[in-house]
Amino acid sequence: MNVIAEKNVTLAEVKNILKDKKKEYEDAGKELFYEQKRAYDHATKAAKLSMKDAKKLVEEVKAVGLSLSEDQIIKIVDLLPETVDDVRAIFAKERFKYTEEDITKILDVVAHYR
Repeated sequence: MNVIAEKNVTLAEVKNILKDKKKEYEDAGKELFYEQKRAYDHATKAAKLSMKDAKKLVEEVKAVGLSLSEDQIIKIVDLLPETVDDVRAIFAKERFKYTEEDITKILDVVAHYR
């Protein structure tokens, strides 16, 4: 029996996973499925960081010490926000608000990867 697990990953990781899958399929004389092709194209165009840098940034954002969810961290890494308003947009659905000081901490970490 196959077990399907769900895990949040950055666009850089999606790109890498589908790149490997594409090579595997091509070696077998096959093509990616339509949805996989679309996801690969999107990840290739939208991923701003390499997988190595994305993983490193995830760890650095976690180390900021805020109680960020994995979803929020992934969004921060994928979008690389530049302003306080960009970060607030990521947290728009949250019940509580982060202070400008907290957001500045996030922006300082992200700035090293832009």
